[in-house]
Amino acid sequence: MPRLWLGNACTEHMVDRMDLLTQEDFDGTLFVMKRLVWLMRDGDALVLPRPVPDAFLAHVTGHTGTSPDRVHVIAPDADLLTQDLLHSEGVLGRLRELVTPDWEFHPYIHDRGAEVFARELGLVTGSRFVAEGGAELLNSKVVFRALAAGAGFAVPDGIPCRTSEDLRHTLRRLLAAHRAVILKRDRAVSGHGNVVVTTDPDLKGAGALHTIVLDDPADHEQVLREAGLTATHAPQGEVVLEVFHPDCTSVYVEVDCPEDGEPVLLNGGQLRIDRHPPILAGLALPPRSVPAPAWERFTGEALRMARLMRGLGYRGLVNIDAVIDPAGDVWFNEVNARLGGSTHLHHIAETLVGPAWTDSHVLISRFNVRAPTLERLLPAMREHGLAWDPRRRRGIVVASDDTAAGGTLEYVVLAHDHGEADALEDRLTALLHQYDQ
Repeated sequence: MPRLWLGNACTEHMVDRMDLLTQEDFDGTLFVMKRLVWLMRDGDALVLPRPVPDAFLAHVTGHTGTSPDRVHVIAPDADLLTQDLLHSEGVLGRLRELVTPDWEFHPYIHDRGAEVFARELGLVTGSRFVAEGGAELLNSKVVFRALAAGAGFAVPDGIPCRTSEDLRHTLRRLLAAHRAVILKRDRAVSGHGNVVVTTDPDLKGAGALHTIVLDDPADHEQVLREAGLTATHAPQGEVVLEVFHPDCTSVYVEVDCPEDGEPVLLNGGQLRIDRHPPILAGLALPPRSVPAPAWERFTGEALRMARLMRGLGYRGLVNIDAVIDPAGDVWFNEVNARLGGSTHLHHIAETLVGPAWTDSHVLISRFNVRAPTLERLLPAMREHGLAWDPRRRRGIVVASDDTAAGGTLEYVVLAHDHGEADALEDRLTALLHQYDQ
């Protein structure tokens, strides 16, 4: 049966303060949502904030075997899919002419806004827990810490803070025993509100937008301002303050919590972190530098966490994040009860290689890469032997495209081993450098 995909990565139910988002944030959200094109098949519909470039749609469908004329992309050309837009004649009106009650509904995140939208179309969504806002509950960093700690999972020392006094006293306690802490806004996206606070000027705060080095009392006041708390409440939303473990490997798994049966681990890997600034730049599947015993501990505990979520009534995909320190200890960060940053990567690999792709291949991705338009880049990739080659079963595809508007893209390298993947990526980097002169 056909499927309706909803590109709602950033919504009123996911973000405490939508008014704090910038145009760069909106553009980043659209970049993420374009990845959903890889999940479509003939007859499907996809709702996105902005249209999908023809060259990117042709590139994707050329690999998936889907016909561009047999998919429906509905894009009102806006920064975000607000509730007003979703229920407008241009979106809801068009879908009423297309969607019937037997369609499957697949939002990026199944929040209450998505549930209201689905009911307007007469779609049955299944999980009552999710329909009542359960996915939003699990995505809360504050709620996650309580659930994880109560169920015996290892979480970094810290506490959710609702007032400035919570934060002030917790900051003093944690920094008396540790080099650094991280401040995380409860409901935010793409690292928004993540700030590392440290007494060590040489520490590199990977995973945060910036780092505050505490040299004098004024720096403490900056931390309080970043948190946005008052002495009595949290007008910008609560924050989590917890120990930051430097020199760790950031890892994740994606798990399916099905309607019937046990949760199933679909894929897992490690985050690729840029150096300047030290932020997320891509993924490596499977993990490249995690000792096997630590990975087994992580995946075992992650499946236990998924069983906990399923026991609460959650159904669907979940991404579970953790860090592994140099001693091999696993510390859980958060869960994302939604589609994730590897959903499209896993689908790309299954499409190009097959369901058991991890038996023979590795995958690396990188996004926000400066590149020319696909009309120029794709022929050059083919000419230099970099494009995906189904005969040799290796090569590169474009996972998301913003080259026409923002000049960036996301690529995926599939190869038989890490050495081959690195060589292909190095050659692509050299090719892109020629265009960047």
